[in-house]
Amino acid sequence: MADSVLRHRRSARSGRMAVTAGAVALAVGGGTVGYFQLTGGEEGCTGAPVEISVVASPDHYPILNELTDQWSDAKPSVGGHCVTATVRAMPSSAVAASIGPGWDDARDGPRPDVWAPDFSAWLSLAAGRPDAAEVLPQEKPPSLATSPTVIAMQRPMAEALGWPKRALGWTDLIGAFSAGKTWADYGHQEWGAMRLGMADPTRSGAGLAAAMTIMDPDNDQQQTNDELYVALSASQLTTATAEDPAALLRQYNDAGTDDVPTLPAAIPVLERELAAYADDSPRVPLVPIYPKEGAAYADYPFAVLRAPWVDDVRRQAAADLLAHLREAESRRAYEAAGFRDTDHTTGDTGLLSADHGFQTAVAGPERTPTAQALTQMLAVWGVLQRSNNALLLLDVSGSMNDVVPGTNQTRLQLIQNAAIAGAGLLNNGTVIGLWAFATELTPTTDYRELVAPGPAGGIVGGVPRRVAVAGAVQGLRAAGGTGLYDTIGAAYDRMQKAWKPNAQNMVVVMTDGKNEDESGLSLQQLLAKLKASARPDRPLPILAIAVGPKADASALEQITKATGGRTFVERNDVSAIQQIILAFAGRVS
Repeated sequence: MADSVLRHRRSARSGRMAVTAGAVALAVGGGTVGYFQLTGGEEGCTGAPVEISVVASPDHYPILNELTDQWSDAKPSVGGHCVTATVRAMPSSAVAASIGPGWDDARDGPRPDVWAPDFSAWLSLAAGRPDAAEVLPQEKPPSLATSPTVIAMQRPMAEALGWPKRALGWTDLIGAFSAGKTWADYGHQEWGAMRLGMADPTRSGAGLAAAMTIMDPDNDQQQTNDELYVALSASQLTTATAEDPAALLRQYNDAGTDDVPTLPAAIPVLERELAAYADDSPRVPLVPIYPKEGAAYADYPFAVLRAPWVDDVRRQAAADLLAHLREAESRRAYEAAGFRDTDHTTGDTGLLSADHGFQTAVAGPERTPTAQALTQMLAVWGVLQRSNNALLLLDVSGSMNDVVPGTNQTRLQLIQNAAIAGAGLLNNGTVIGLWAFATELTPTTDYRELVAPGPAGGIVGGVPRRVAVAGAVQGLRAAGGTGLYDTIGAAYDRMQKAWKPNAQNMVVVMTDGKNEDESGLSLQQLLAKLKASARPDRPLPILAIAVGPKADASALEQITKATGGRTFVERNDVSAIQQIILAFAGRVS
């Protein structure tokens, strides 16, 4: 990681700035320091300078580095000690993962005295680790500047959806293109399907803000099923991912004219990043959409650590640097670089030009999630985005025609409805195949392949595979006995050959009965086969749903346990079975 850190190199300057001498006492990072004499010039201090180490987010680094140079060049001192500062750029997510007493200088570079991430959210996430909490400020650190997270959208596409007269948000973009809708529904067939780009929320503050807004648009710090389905739909529309917005923006800069329709229509970025992009006369014009769900601000906190290595001299030096960064001249430098002030206003509209769509005032509430909500949302987001490689086995034996007590649905209809809903939520990266099974569905097997395995977003028979799966499920009819064991054995063999790295591989079987193929594998033979062929380095769990009172849950428990899988037993609860199938579709296991 140290190789990726941009190290500050300070050059000699003319015209040194003077620091007025005075007695200063400040509370920084929750701890009060004593009185120190602050003086400017070499005559006010002796010995080698005491250097404070500042780690800043990469987007914040250039301006913070420049202003810190000015402070250091004035040769400030604390209590007779010469002081200076070095600024390094390091991704906030990386600092959040490493900050604490166990910081590794060889891996991460010199340990910081001050951490200046882009979002306070990284402080909250880091504080979830007890060792990190020990060194982080107990109170909210002061902010140096702000910049809201916006949706950068190709201008013609934004205008097609009613911008700038119509307020838009992530839920509008996702909802407008759900259920297979394309740009043809908005008069632009030539643009094809909606394409979104997403910055990794585990690495990017803007990506984190976007995921937070998509998963919790009402900002109540929780996710309902409907909100989770919107998040799943967003994953279907996402065609480009990157570590940070800068990488996404480079795609537009590098694109040729013919590539423009295939680029994402919208991506999450910080306002100031988009302002810098727009100021460079780009080939692909992007405009800022201020999400109507509310703005999540990068607030650039200046966090002085409570670590043992941050002594009183360093703490006071950090306080003096902070005072310099908050002076009027420094604030004007931030505004000229496209940042807003700490109250979200801007006095310099050079970069934030109205001609490019930027707004002086940002409407809507400010989004500030709790640390617990952030942790939960990141965990769920990761699950929703995870690639799967799954083969789905559906029982179509005659008993599936039985009506579920308390409903007007047969068991087959129940599973059809839930499986169709689940198929519609598969993300583009999920590989899915579909078999039906009973007894003697073909001259030689108890199962029949209805949809060959492949990416859910891939085209089969002129439609996306997820649509083909839904159509095949809708057309199922129940008859015959239950050829359970031979089908599971054959499916396990097939998926072992099709096993994919970096994916969750699985066989999912839904049945309401017990094995009725007396000429095929017995339970003991199937278990022996599974145990002999299972490979610890290539996990392939079988997940089973036992539906109705006659399902052989005991046998299924043994089968799934042998592969590290799990059996769900739902006798008659329609909604519960639907949730389980939707969970498989959404990779929530």
